[in-house]
Amino acid sequence: MTLLAHRRLQAVATGIATLLLGAGCSTTPTELANRVLPTSALVPDYSIPVSRSLSIPLESAIAAAVVFWYVDPLGPNWEVAERRMSPTLVHLSLRKKRIATGGDGEPPQIVRRRATELAIKAGMRGYQILEYSESTESETMGARRVTTALVKLTDAGTVRIP
Repeated sequence: MTLLAHRRLQAVATGIATLLLGAGCSTTPTELANRVLPTSALVPDYSIPVSRSLSIPLESAIAAAVVFWYVDPLGPNWEVAERRMSPTLVHLSLRKKRIATGGDGEPPQIVRRRATELAIKAGMRGYQILEYSESTESETMGARRVTTALVKLTDAGTVRIP
């Protein structure tokens, strides 16, 4: 996706978010928004009492829950999928989550760790990395780093990633 297309998509998403957030206001700024949005608020005007002096607006709690669900700060940085090509040949595919605060150098370690686990499970002495590549996949909501590796389980010693 080009930078211009990404900026246009960002502008459209910002416009939609502004219209949706405006649904809770008593008046909307334009006649078009009044025709598109419902006449009552989507989220009721309610506060969650936490203590005598602190209450959290319901819309803030919902927004925080949505952001937490989307970002998932406690989840793993990489999704690992494996596909057996034969009893001794395994294809590993790693995809990084969209929003992460690090983990860019993890793929070689993850591949080695998983290859070692597969070799032990299969009763082999080691593995050989036949193919290894790292790249970026462009998606609608941002790019993701991807890594693929083709691992051969062998009775010989371990051969590291070049």
